[in-house]
Amino acid sequence: MKNNEGQIMKATVHIMLKNGVLDPQGEAVRHALGALGFDSVQGVRQGKVIELDLDEGATEADVTAMCEKLLANTVIESYSVEMG
Repeated sequence: MKNNEGQIMKATVHIMLKNGVLDPQGEAVRHALGALGFDSVQGVRQGKVIELDLDEGATEADVTAMCEKLLANTVIESYSVEMG
């Protein structure tokens, strides 16, 4: 997929709750897995993945700024960026 200016770049942002922050969705998944007989699961942390299609020339710094301003709640979430 291309736009008028060049090639589309992809960025993937992985967002997770920081250690020590209660994860009720993860705990619900862990409980459900236990109820299904998967007793070896001791903990589950649930996060989200955001895929961005960017104009050529966008930088990792641009995506980091997006995370800091909107995509992640940096008080309780950490994130990582993959460009590719």
